[in-house]
Amino acid sequence: MKLKHIAVAAALMTSGSAFAGATGNVAAFSNYLFRGITQTGDDAAVQGGLDYAHASGFYTGAWVSNTAFGSYETDLYAGFAGKAGEVAYDVGYIFYGYRDTTKANFSEVYGGVTVAGLGLKLFYSPEFGVSEDEAFYLTANYPIALSETLSLTPQVGYSFGDGVETGITLTAGEDTYVDYSLTLAKTLEGGLTFTAAIAANSEDDILGKEAVFVGLKKAFDL
Repeated sequence: MKLKHIAVAAALMTSGSAFAGATGNVAAFSNYLFRGITQTGDDAAVQGGLDYAHASGFYTGAWVSNTAFGSYETDLYAGFAGKAGEVAYDVGYIFYGYRDTTKANFSEVYGGVTVAGLGLKLFYSPEFGVSEDEAFYLTANYPIALSETLSLTPQVGYSFGDGVETGITLTAGEDTYVDYSLTLAKTLEGGLTFTAAIAANSEDDILGKEAVFVGLKKAFDL
């Protein structure tokens, strides 16, 4: 389960068809969090992905990361992104697969808009994680450009639904919680991006309640 924005969709939402084509990325992070919960037991993660975006707004891709369970995670996704006047939109589907823990496999559909720099997105899963119950995730972020190569992004997310309790196995028995993060990203030469972030969640009994992590990502055209 990944805590990342789909970069191809974001590019299309903000800049139209100029980003159409195939791209790839590889990255290393000191931790891997999904909605405020560590997926690597607070250990490092090596990740990579392939994406394709069409000028029409259609995009698809795959993304892989090691995890503390299931050997590794593979995400497959497809969607459509574009703009209607001053409003950018993104709708799609994503499948989360785990090699050695297939009972944790699940799917989500999502829809989001960006207005005046504020991004809002809602995810829905009919059977979330290891549960057979539905779950929702609503998230908001507002990237702030500090310079041409430096940005700061505050983010908050709200997880709710029976699947949150049974799918994540919250020992507190809660079916809702909040996560929040603050991410500093620096664009470097050669398609490199350095990231430093702090993240936390509202539950005392969720793994990785608070985390500070850094990472380096390399993007390239195919």
